[in-house]
Amino acid sequence: MIIKEIKILTFRNFEEFSLEFDGKINLIIGKNGSGKTNLLNAIYYLSSGNTFNNLKESELPKFPETSFFLSGSFLDNESLIKIEIIYKEKRKLISINGKPIQSQKELIGAIPIIFFNFRTKDIILKEPEIRRSFLDSNISIIDKEYKNLISEYNDILQSKNSLLKKLKEDKGNFYFEILLESLNEKLYDKGLKIQEKRDNFIKKLKEEFLNLYLNKIEIIYEPKIITLQELNKIKNEEIERGYGLIGPHLDDILFLYKGIEIKNLFSLGEIEEISLYIILSLYKLIYEAINKKAIFLIDDLFETIDKKKIEKLIELLYNFNQVIITSFSEEIVPVELKTLSSTFFLNSKGE
Repeated sequence: MIIKEIKILTFRNFEEFSLEFDGKINLIIGKNGSGKTNLLNAIYYLSSGNTFNNLKESELPKFPETSFFLSGSFLDNESLIKIEIIYKEKRKLISINGKPIQSQKELIGAIPIIFFNFRTKDIILKEPEIRRSFLDSNISIIDKEYKNLISEYNDILQSKNSLLKKLKEDKGNFYFEILLESLNEKLYDKGLKIQEKRDNFIKKLKEEFLNLYLNKIEIIYEPKIITLQELNKIKNEEIERGYGLIGPHLDDILFLYKGIEIKNLFSLGEIEEISLYIILSLYKLIYEAINKKAIFLIDDLFETIDKKKIEKLIELLYNFNQVIITSFSEEIVPVELKTLSSTFFLNSKGE
């Protein structure tokens, strides 16, 4: 899978912009504020209907506009896939090869993309919600059922939490008790499937990661295992607190070295490198699952990873089907990488 061309109208700092990409390594050079990250965001948006930094739709049109248009032409082996997204009057219209789609979920997996920037290390350093989001977004690429499972689970959990608050005020209400039992059964059914898929994904990710990264880092999936027996056991505590205390919404991933969490042991630079190799590991995992080679977007790699480690990555990067890398300066790009790349320049106006 590669992107051949992108067209942008009034998206972020871009007024009107188009670019034809090379098949292999593409360098996007521009000063801060020129739109490098916005360009990557536009590509990512075409693949998912969301930005990688979770911007609100209302923040995406170039001020003072209230709408934007994105068009991307992608090549999957010999098949051309054209995706167009129009955001207008607070509505999003998406089409694939000219045919409108009914749900944004239909985009997921059509154009697999993996992404790295300075925030990727948050997968290791920050709260469990970020790790669960990492799981959900990447499993959804390779498993079409998963996105629906997560959506259904969250809807049931929201209903349950609302009911728990009512039960706290009206303890012993027979109707509420029966409804809670029904919701718990549904949560168990969806939650068990989610946790099985997450466990399988982590096992495969760990295998690919260890093939790439020689230091013996352990990647451990820590599910808040959901069972009907446990749900019944903690019912009174959940009623008292007003929210569900077990299930996939509280799962986590641990990154360990000799039994110690690496965020408490390794330097920030080492954690940055490990997070990059986690993302690199996704490439083969996705390919083996759906037989599509992901596009790799890298924002400000040369400002994030030190020079010696980048040199080790160059050969790996050239093995990817397509890589798009941004940098604020051409001077800091290794010469070897420049000779292998097509280079594009953005000015302060996003042109």
